[in-house]
Amino acid sequence: MTAVGRHALGLVLLLAACRRDPERPNLLLVTIDTLRADHCSAYGYGKPTTPRLDALARDGVRCDLAYAPMATTAPSHATMLTALLPRAHGVRKNGHVLGTRHRTLAEVLRDNGYRTHAVVSSFVLAGRFGLAQGFASYDDSLGESEDKKEALSQTADRARHKALDWLRTSGALGSTRPARPFFLWVHIFDPHEPYAPPSEHRRPFAPPDESDALRSALASYDGEVRFADAELGVLLDGLASAGVLDTTLVVVTADHGEGLMSHGQMGHGPQLYEEAVRVPLVFRWPRGLPSGTLVETPVLLADLAPTLLALLGVKHPLERADGVNVADVLRGRQAGEANRPVFLERRRYDDAAAGIQARGANMGVRVGHFKYLEAPDARELYDLAADPAETRNLLADRTREAEGLARLLAGWRTTRVGDEQADLSEETRQALRALGYVQ
Repeated sequence: MTAVGRHALGLVLLLAACRRDPERPNLLLVTIDTLRADHCSAYGYGKPTTPRLDALARDGVRCDLAYAPMATTAPSHATMLTALLPRAHGVRKNGHVLGTRHRTLAEVLRDNGYRTHAVVSSFVLAGRFGLAQGFASYDDSLGESEDKKEALSQTADRARHKALDWLRTSGALGSTRPARPFFLWVHIFDPHEPYAPPSEHRRPFAPPDESDALRSALASYDGEVRFADAELGVLLDGLASAGVLDTTLVVVTADHGEGLMSHGQMGHGPQLYEEAVRVPLVFRWPRGLPSGTLVETPVLLADLAPTLLALLGVKHPLERADGVNVADVLRGRQAGEANRPVFLERRRYDDAAAGIQARGANMGVRVGHFKYLEAPDARELYDLAADPAETRNLLADRTREAEGLARLLAGWRTTRVGDEQADLSEETRQALRALGYVQ
């Protein structure tokens, strides 16, 4: 080949390289069930419950005010995957089915060349309930036990093992970077009740007096958090040892929190206090996000799908999304909206739940540092700046703020509502009861 020919060939190759799309990152989404933000050391908890999440936050972006739309597993996960609030996607309690007309994050990524896989650890997220849409493979196999509760969920180490096994067998952890990136969703059931962590994870939190039932339960919950965090670490180490961690956008969050008797309830579902709906949310991606960044303005789980698509460079709008793209807020290029309304709701209860009077619906809204809650038999207003534990109801003292938020909430309640769903089958009811859900 002549010098001129070689020069022409080189120019063609250079132009082709310039036109080539940049490498798209992988996406790892880890959702940890029942993890309240203020029991994570990454969020200021005084006990070392989440050392791996702490490290992830130091290397990435931590959202301080991240909110789930409900304190219930299936509705919150449906919101993460669709960018729709429960009122819009129609999954308003466990056992409801996400309709196929709702486009999911997995469907968008699959259609844009991503290999998609999920590992879920609870019956309420089984593929039969519609969350498998867009996943080429969806592992909802659980334990085998005579104890029905154990057969309807699995522990964090088992979920982590399945996730790493898929990464290896699919070639995602091979020696050369695959042509197609992956989207892997891993759901960890711990620290959902019953709180039964491995002893080595509970030991650092054990109270001096185990006869104190509440302190003993809190130690077990914290041990479960530490166990989930440790298994998250093993999963991340697997990516790191294969050399793909830094080319993977890692997101860790939770579907809701846990009462732990902060307002008279040990579990979750009926209440909308901060311990039930404020969740951890951490992003890490060295090539696309700054390290050591704190976002102090509200971020919703409904924001997750549009934000992830923007970060991944996938331009495809989701259906009439309730969530917004906050990618530039995470990057530090744009200020978040401090007074953005955060709407909350719980499903309708027919009677008391876990000793809590919960008849009817309960909804709420946070704007700035004021939070308003409205149930059929109670109205509450809290100043979260002065009273983060929500111990002083200011309804009688701050009527102007309460009425303004009540009007805002009333307007939101008239917005679109998803299709009414048929009652649950008896099989589903029995399974949910075995997991401790009151239906």
